[in-house]
Order: sequence, then C-alpha cells, then structure tokens
Amino acid sequence: MMKLWQKHPVRWWLSSLVLLAVPALAQEPDELLGRSLDELLNIKINTAAKYEQTASEAPAAVTIITAAEIKAYGFETLEQLLRSVRGFYVSNDRNYSYVGVRGFSRPTDYNNRILLLLDGHTLNENFYGSAMIGTELAVDLAALERVEIVRGPGSALYGTNAMFAVINLVPKPGKAVEGGELTTAFGSLGRRRAGLRFGREFANGLDLAVAGQWGASDGRNLYYPEYDDPATNNGIAENLDWDKYRSLFAALAYKGAGLFGLITSRDKGIPTGAYATVFNREAKTSDGRRFLELKWSGSFGGNKSLLLRGYYDHYAYAGKYPYATTYRDLSRGTWVGSEAQFLWDTGANNRVTAGVEYQRHLQARYRAWDRHQTFFDGDFPFHLLSWYWQDELQATANLALTLGLRWDRYSTVGSARAPRAALVYHPRKSTTLKLLYGAAFRAPSPWEVNTDDGVSYKSNSAVAPEHITTVELVGEQRLTTAWFSAISLYQYLMRDLIDPVVDPLDGLAQFRNVSRAKAHGAEFEVSLRPPDGPRGYASYSYQSARDDSRTRKFLTNSPRHLARLGLVCPVPRPLEIALEMQYETSRLTVYRSRTPGYLLANLRLSSRAGAAAPAWLRRVHAAVAIDNVFDATYQTPGGVEHRQAGIAQNRRNYQVELRVKF
Repeated sequence: MMKLWQKHPVRWWLSSLVLLAVPALAQEPDELLGRSLDELLNIKINTAAKYEQTASEAPAAVTIITAAEIKAYGFETLEQLLRSVRGFYVSNDRNYSYVGVRGFSRPTDYNNRILLLLDGHTLNENFYGSAMIGTELAVDLAALERVEIVRGPGSALYGTNAMFAVINLVPKPGKAVEGGELTTAFGSLGRRRAGLRFGREFANGLDLAVAGQWGASDGRNLYYPEYDDPATNNGIAENLDWDKYRSLFAALAYKGAGLFGLITSRDKGIPTGAYATVFNREAKTSDGRRFLELKWSGSFGGNKSLLLRGYYDHYAYAGKYPYATTYRDLSRGTWVGSEAQFLWDTGANNRVTAGVEYQRHLQARYRAWDRHQTFFDGDFPFHLLSWYWQDELQATANLALTLGLRWDRYSTVGSARAPRAALVYHPRKSTTLKLLYGAAFRAPSPWEVNTDDGVSYKSNSAVAPEHITTVELVGEQRLTTAWFSAISLYQYLMRDLIDPVVDPLDGLAQFRNVSRAKAHGAEFEVSLRPPDGPRGYASYSYQSARDDSRTRKFLTNSPRHLARLGLVCPVPRPLEIALEMQYETSRLTVYRSRTPGYLLANLRLSSRAGAAAPAWLRRVHAAVAIDNVFDATYQTPGGVEHRQAGIAQNRRNYQVELRVKF
C-alpha cells in the first residue's frame, strides 16, 4: 500500500508543522540557540552592495544562514544548505552537484549562472565558469560565521556569472573561535570525516583563523535498469560511487590588512556510465582549487574609504573515462588580478561606490587524449578590464534609491554592460518594500568558445554573452518580536542563452546563442526566531519557467512547486532536535519524461550542555543525524551524457558526529 507521506505529501508536510511546533512551543525558555530575530536583522552584510548594510537596507532579496543554523541542521556541504533556502533546489548526477534558482537549472551547466564567493573572493573557476557546491567545494562549513545569499542579478557589481544569485561564504575570524575544535564523524555508505579548526586574536591585534578537513565515502553498489544486461553486469555498478575530498583555509588579519587563502581537492568515482563509457568500469574526475588574496582597507577624510586587493588563483581538473581504450582529459586555469574600490559619502544622504578591476588569465588550457593520439590540446589566455559605479541616495528618511552600472571588456569575446536600479521603502519600522530592476550577463567560457577536438565539439569564436533582465517586488514584515515574513514576486527574461547545437554537416556540437527563457514566480517565507526556545522556518516557492521560443515548452529540470520546513527544538537536557522537510513537484528531463515529485525528511539529535554543566561537558558536542528518514525513492534529472533520464539519489542513511573544543 502507498505510504501516507507519498500519497499526500503536501498535507503531511503541513500537518507535521503543526504537530511538531505545538509541543515545542510549550517548552520553557532555554539557552540561546543561535541568533534572535533582533540580532539577525542587525547583522551587517556586504555582498549586496560591497559595503556593510543590513539585509533590510540591501537592494535585493537576501537570506542569511548563520553558524548556529549550520550547526543545528548539520549542513556539511553547500548543496545541503541550499536545499533549505527558498527558491533554490539541487540536482546530483553522482559526480557533481548542481543548483537551480527560480526554475532555471540546465542539466550539467557547471553552476555557471551563479557567483560563489569566499569572503568576497570569487570561487568560480576560469575555464568552465563553474561554481562547486558539493564535496567538490570541500570547504568546512563549520568554519563559517554565516552564508549570505543575495538573489537576482549581481553583475552590476560583480560581472560575469552573477545572473541568478551571489552567494558569499563568510568565515569566522579567529577571535570568534578563540581556541581549537576537532570534529570526527562516521556513518553509512562508508562515510568518515575529520576536521580541525583553530582561531585566536593575539594581544597585538593580529587575528589568525585556520580550518582544515578531510572526508571520504565508499558509496554503495547501484542498480541502473537502463544497463540491465549480462554484458553490463546486469545493470549493477560495483564499488564505483566513492568520494574523497580535503581542504585547508587560513586567514591572517591585522588592522586594515588581511591575507587569506584556500586549497581544496576532490576525487570522485562515476558509477552512471556517463558519456557512453563502458559500464561498471572505473571512471573518475579530480578537481583542485587554490587561491591567495592580499587586501587592505582604510578610511580617510572622515567620509572616504579605499579597498585594495590583489590575488592569485589556480584551478585543475582531470578526467578518466573507460572506452575501448582509456580516454583522459584535463583543464588548467591560472589567473591573477587586482581591484581598487573607492567609497565616498558625498553628503549625509548620498554614498558613491566606484571600482576598477583587472584580471589576466595566464592559462586556460584544455587537453584530451588517449594512448594512441591527442584529440585536442589548446591554451587560450585572455585578460579582462572592468569598472563599476553605484550611487545610493537616501531621498527621504524612509526611502532609498540605488543606481548602478558595470562595464566589462574581454580581450576575446568583446564587452558587456549590466545596470541595476532599486527603490527601498520603509513605510514603518517593521515593514520594508523593495522594487528591484537588474540586468546581468554571463560571458562565454573558454570551453564554449574554443574547444575543437574533432570528435564531439568544434569551436565558435562568434558566441556572445548571455543576458538576463529581472524585475522583482519584495515585501518584508516583522510580525512580532520573534516572527518575520518575506514575500517576493519576480519575472525574468533570458536572451542569447548558450547551448550546444549539433551541426548536421559534420555531426559535431557547437556552442551557439540560440535560446531564450522567460519565467515568473513567487516566494513566501515565515520564520520564528525568539531569544530562546524553539526556532524555525517554513517557505513555499512557485516558479513557472518556459522556453521563450515559439514552442513555449517548460524548461527541463524545473519543479513548479517547492516547500521547505525547518524546526530546531530544545528538548529536556541534554538534547536538541532539528527537523528538515523538503517537498518538490516533478521535473522535466532531457528525454521529455518526468522525475516524480518527492518529500524528504532529515532528523538530527544533538547534545546541548547548559551553563551549569561541567566545563569539560560544555566543550563536547555529539550528534546523530538521519537523512531521508522515510526512505523515499527519488531522482533528479541527468544530462544528455546519461542514458538514465533521472539519477537515483541516496536512500535513508545516518551519521554520528563528535566535536571537542580545546
């Protein structure tokens, strides 16, 4: 018989909210479980405007995920965290993780239509433009102070890739750690993980923060009916779903100067037979990312400030694919850059931000070969000059107008411009209304312009940047001292989308500007954040995204409805319980079939020691997590490189974690 939560997922989801919230609200006031609503609304962020302001002042729809939430829900990867955010959804093809925003997520699109930052430093690499969000990112989320998610076009300040969102991972400074913390975890699927974090602010003002982690997973044997044949091991991929990753982050700050860097690497087995490889033979990818940035900021004249930064970045990818002979490919990217940003309060009610940035991409190389021949080996260095300007005018005490423009000039694909405009109105202290307009672009990557291997792809020097224009209305309302609500209504139009097109004359795929997409939608969220006691959120998103050509078809990999629920409840000491529930409707696949809708529930039980507990006990934190509690069978769409229309995701699994502070 069909299970209740599969037959009526929405009804079950709503009922669960009531059943879990009522007893939780009856608890006595308890210790602070993260930030209260007052604290959250007063957090200063700088992602939306490149200077500090609160989320209600920002000219965008903003979500902040704090360190307390990361710890309570046990988020280990950005993929897991984004599942909880309104308007976001994810896919995983058991090699890489992909994020969709507001109904748009091209299968296997490298996440190159969002911009990912670490403390303001761009993490998107320079050959595919990819932003990594799974274990391939490998950043230890426990070392973050918060994650700032700014929806909508961000190219007016950041340039390419910032079409749907800018996501900034903000690390904890050393003074927020003040000591060390060791984490160890193990669980089903052969998972094991260890992390070490250390931070300190010294007497002379020097701040040091270091965070490293290592993780691995054996995965499990997977059955794919598309390969159910004795010649292909009856559709069973054995010992091929493994994963190994590691990272190291370090930051030094002294007065206005800072030096920080990141090193990550990940190796992943591919169990799906992607790209028509020989099924049930080892295929794998390896990714590595590192950067180093030096920055300085200072104020002068009482109303002016200057930020200077310089950086070095490197990206490395390698792939191994079994055919009659082993096919290998690699990508290498190396680039340096610098930025100067000038901030000037020209009056009591006006702030001007102006900046210039230069990047020189020393290496953007791709090579493909087997033991018999080299199919392609090319390097395509380029440089980029950008300037941006933004003016925020406080027209009245409760009305602010923001205007901005950025211009980027590429040595290879020409120039692109991105304007923005925003009105932020506070009719009451507890109410914010925002009317937002923005345009953004994505410059074609060296992969899309230059790859010409004579086997699958050919180059196209005429491919031009993609563009998106978005109009959005945002309302934010503080309902009580603990309850907060937000609603967004949006519409966007994408032009000149870059897609591979097979040329019938030679059978080779070429990237061209051939598509348009149009979407509208609504997002609603209500959150509970008292000074103590239970806290949580519930959100619903409606998104309708279509191909804007004459076909007017719905976009692939685009669920129409999303619902999210999170609840953190103090239970009688020494425990705390966190529940997540995520529901989404079906998605269209590249084979025009649909993956079924699904409901997921994740549960985490963790320790919490009160102020009266012994000191040693307050330094220990233990947790048990169960993901996919109901053991739901579900899929997310794959790309054209897969024989499977949908890629099966993990069933019920568990993890045990122990943290010790020292």
